[in-house]
Amino acid sequence: MNFALFGYPKTGKTTLFNLLTGAKIDVKSYEDGKKEINRRTCPVPDARFEKIWDLYTEKAKITAAIDFIDLGGISFGDVKNSAYLNYLRNADGLTHVVRGFTETQIPHPKGKINPEDDILSMEEELILSDLTSIESRLDKLHKELIKSKTPEGEQEKELLERLRSHLEEGRSIREISLSPTEEKFIRSFAFLSQKPILHMINVGEKDIPLIEKPAEIYQSDKKDTAVLAFCGRIETEILELEEEEKEVFRSEYGLGELTAPKFLKTSYDVLRVITFFTIGKEEVKAWTVRKNTPALKAAGSIHSDIEKGFIRAEVIFWEELLQYGSFQAAKEKAAVRLEGKDYLVQDGDVIYFRFAK
Repeated sequence: MNFALFGYPKTGKTTLFNLLTGAKIDVKSYEDGKKEINRRTCPVPDARFEKIWDLYTEKAKITAAIDFIDLGGISFGDVKNSAYLNYLRNADGLTHVVRGFTETQIPHPKGKINPEDDILSMEEELILSDLTSIESRLDKLHKELIKSKTPEGEQEKELLERLRSHLEEGRSIREISLSPTEEKFIRSFAFLSQKPILHMINVGEKDIPLIEKPAEIYQSDKKDTAVLAFCGRIETEILELEEEEKEVFRSEYGLGELTAPKFLKTSYDVLRVITFFTIGKEEVKAWTVRKNTPALKAAGSIHSDIEKGFIRAEVIFWEELLQYGSFQAAKEKAAVRLEGKDYLVQDGDVIYFRFAK
């Protein structure tokens, strides 16, 4: 899975990228407003996975991973015309970095620091971008239907008109209840306001206490939306210290959990994904799938041949596996369940897929 970090200029996007990935990119090198796109693939820490692998240390260990893309600043009102539009559309989730700090040397384009205003402004821009895409497609579709009416074309027209009406009311597509068929139908549009979004508010030192209660800065109960706060400058300074000094300074500043682990947990919630594990002949591996994924589709995430030849899934919860010491020992004690293709994979399942070759 992947997240695109984006936002208005001078909000701390690259600072957050460094905190999440362990990179050490010099943010001062981008003061002229020009910057390249930064990318990193990072393993997802998982204590459960480490304990499972401890039973099979002779095998390779392959953790789940998350890709981060750090995009340049987007001027106010320019999302729909941005050179980064395709990067946003190709992301599984969006990370909107929001300015919450005061810095006299970096004036805010609107003349004031107001995270809530910037968040609402960005959400409006995502909606406008989708509205532009829908209007363009409806214009082409209208001409196509004049030449030749088809049931598929009429269905597309009806759905897009419903989405357009919703967007015109200022509501994002992620707030609309869509059937699986409708979601599949519009998947190729990669609508921005449909994507899960995590607003990351970069606060100043005086607002560090608000990191543990970001709702006091901005609260959202919208679907697939979350809000976190961090202090990029202070956390960057702490991470540059020797290990024994880090805890002292974290305590001094009143910082709790660091940004990276907090982000990872929240990102899984926002994307509505879970992790299951497999133990193969040569490797122990963690896999990421959407919640409520049936065993058949989970098998397909490993290899299409496993999905095509699916026979059954042999399943045990990770904590039970640890109790028995190995998958084989658990099978001998009849602790491994046999599940069919419709079984909904649970977070923490250890699965062996039987399939016809």
